[in-house]
Amino acid sequence: MKNQGLISLVLLLAFVPDLSAISEKKEIELGRAEHKKIISQYGVYRDESLQDYVTMVGERVAAVSSRPNLDYQFTVLNDAAINAFALPGGFIYITRGMLTHMNSESELAAVLGHEIAHVTEKHALRRNRASTGVNFLNSVAAAAVYSQMGSVASSGLGELGSLYGGVLITGFSREYELEADEVGASFMAKAGYNPEAMLRTIDILKAKDRIEIEQARLEKRKPEIYHGFLSTHPDHDTRYRQAIEALRDLSIEYTEFVETDEFLQKLNGLAYGSNRQVGVIRGNIFYHPKLGIKLRFPDQWRIASARRGIQILSRTGDASFLIASGRFEKNTTPENYASVNLGLTVRNGRKITIGDYPAFLGVADRGDSVFGPRPLRFAILFDERRRLAYELYGSGKHDLRKIANDKDFIATIFSFGPMGRQDYKKAKVPRLQVVRAEDGITMQVLAEQSPITNYALDKLRVINGLYPNGEPNPGTLIKIVD
Repeated sequence: MKNQGLISLVLLLAFVPDLSAISEKKEIELGRAEHKKIISQYGVYRDESLQDYVTMVGERVAAVSSRPNLDYQFTVLNDAAINAFALPGGFIYITRGMLTHMNSESELAAVLGHEIAHVTEKHALRRNRASTGVNFLNSVAAAAVYSQMGSVASSGLGELGSLYGGVLITGFSREYELEADEVGASFMAKAGYNPEAMLRTIDILKAKDRIEIEQARLEKRKPEIYHGFLSTHPDHDTRYRQAIEALRDLSIEYTEFVETDEFLQKLNGLAYGSNRQVGVIRGNIFYHPKLGIKLRFPDQWRIASARRGIQILSRTGDASFLIASGRFEKNTTPENYASVNLGLTVRNGRKITIGDYPAFLGVADRGDSVFGPRPLRFAILFDERRRLAYELYGSGKHDLRKIANDKDFIATIFSFGPMGRQDYKKAKVPRLQVVRAEDGITMQVLAEQSPITNYALDKLRVINGLYPNGEPNPGTLIKIVD
């Protein structure tokens, strides 16, 4: 029985698919199938001029790559994440969040060259060959034990789509990422760009990683790191820098096809922040123009995802304020809505008017919260014209009966009100603006004027290549968020 299992194992190993050796036609088909999923998930950023420009730079680099005959397709995704990635067959993606952090055409060429190299070196296919092989071997081992040879024959190309998810977030292995840097830098050098821009780009992205890790530490959450530049490109790796710098010999003279000022102007007006966010955040004020309401939340709190409504979390994530809505029937009062519609057991409740809305303010002994059943500070406000009930809830992670952040919750509740004419002018989607630095202007002043909710100074310095303590030179163009 033991020998039969070993024979089965040897026979099955012969069927492990070599994904890196598939035909170019099949490679393109795989990439095209995944492309549809990517577009469906992220959406395309609707700026034809910017899209054409990114395509022009990408095609210039791809034309001198080792696979120039592929029909490369470059897509700007409508996503705030700092990310770029590639699929087999020449499908290259860059997010508007990544573009926000670029400061020259050479840096853009570095990012696109890196992704083109992932395609030319077939990293996705090579990675999936290894992944599929591991999965396949696990299946084979099970098959050998249970003598179920027929049940494992389904492993293969069909799994490829399900294996991309991790790559889009974490990138490839250190080996593949460094290879893509070196190969991509050689492509951009041949196209006339300075390969040292690859080093500048990596430094910017590593700075963004550092900020995110520090913010996550303060907020006691897991950092949202894309491609892990700190782990794949350690600061002490001098061999890597020397390899990139050596590529200068590929081209005697570099030309910037677009001057830095002209490049930055192409980013003017680029949307900033999450496109999935409901409403508009300006500083620590939440606006909902469609409903015509606004609310001020405590300094250093942040908007977070929620299954229902809008959730605002304290810096350390141990207090939550939720804004939701519902419909009420005729002759219903805010008090009845709280007890009947929501089933809240109320203590210390009272009728009140908040922001011109009839309301009921109170504390519930127990209610659903992001932390599970907790005592709630709540308010129910009625927009009688729309017959819409606004539900405002505050809860604490460690609350048992008392509500630790009650002062913050009450202040937030009483800030709720209708938007005025000036509010509608402010409640616009934040966008990148390119301005000329005036004498005496500092990044601190720009950060104080910015609508960025938290860590504005660090974020503005990173997108301008001035992290950790750089200041703009008078007369130079810089990026702000307005």
